Amino acid sequence: MIIKNALVNGKLVNIVTENGVITEITENSVNGDGIDAKGRRVIPGLVETHSHGCIGLDTMDADFERMCRFYAENGTTSWLPTTMTMDYDSLLKVCNAKTDFEGAQILGFHFEGPYISKKYKGAQNEAHIKNPSIEDFKMFKNVKLITIAPELEGSMEFIKEVSKDCIVSIGHSDCDYDTAIEAIDNGANCLTHTYNAMPPLHHRNPGPIGAAIEKQIYVQVICDGFHVLRPIVLSTYKTFGPERMTIISDSIRPAGLPDGEYESGGLRVVLKDNIAKLTDGTVAGSSSTLWFCVKKAIEFGIPFEDAVRMATATPAEMLGINKGKIEVGYDADFLILSDDTEIDNVIIAGKLFK
Repeated sequence: MIIKNALVNGKLVNIVTENGVITEITENSVNGDGIDAKGRRVIPGLVETHSHGCIGLDTMDADFERMCRFYAENGTTSWLPTTMTMDYDSLLKVCNAKTDFEGAQILGFHFEGPYISKKYKGAQNEAHIKNPSIEDFKMFKNVKLITIAPELEGSMEFIKEVSKDCIVSIGHSDCDYDTAIEAIDNGANCLTHTYNAMPPLHHRNPGPIGAAIEKQIYVQVICDGFHVLRPIVLSTYKTFGPERMTIISDSIRPAGLPDGEYESGGLRVVLKDNIAKLTDGTVAGSSSTLWFCVKKAIEFGIPFEDAVRMATATPAEMLGINKGKIEVGYDADFLILSDDTEIDNVIIAGKLFK
């Protein structure tokens, strides 16, 4: 496929792809079938590292076909289905499910638990929380990222071993600064939905956020305008930069649906005015798409290019994959925009999806 007259980083270019990979980017005219972008802006497809569900479906259902289509329609071209803190049999069902569907590509799984803090469990089911076990974790395949509370017994040994093949992220944790530093030194390289479900940054008790600042690891931020407000989003952006801050949606089952009562991870969730909470008032995940969160970051004052980077190149770099950039050798996943906010076309692996 060829995308002609594409506006990429301020230049009109032609993007040539073959077998799902970018093979040439040229300002000269090229021959062949393709799409005429007609001078519209073209950006990489979005890479989502933290999403539980949408349109009434949940990762724990282990049924991804409609989810992959929904994400692709909304600009996410690859993603990590994110589990809840559930029993091992349910997690095995997810890991063994079919993942090859038309739409957003499933890159692997993000395990959010079950190795988390009861104090900061958030909207997770406490009944299934466990201490980490290297042997137990070996039964699960294709886990690319795991959220863990490093203060739990056995965590440091687990982090040191698992981080060889999987990104370890600190989250749903009550750990102090020293414990977070130790976890990072043992291989943890990310904070899960920073500020949410962890101790706040305090000038005499810096906690995991202070450790992340010192070590400059990756940080996830739910940029839906509710979970983290504008001043803190901007502060995080200025502290970590677009190379280390990643935008996530943390969407759950009600995303894309009207207000009402739903279920997530075995718990009742009430969606009202696009805000999802448990019945006790605990904030649950979001009802937003990743593209909505990127637009919100731009609305907050983050430059367009940096907001896009934090949902494309930065998560891709964290995962160590050839996505998130429009450069030769990278996967041919693109969005063609009618302006800076509307998605006209979605291209995944060099093929037109939308």
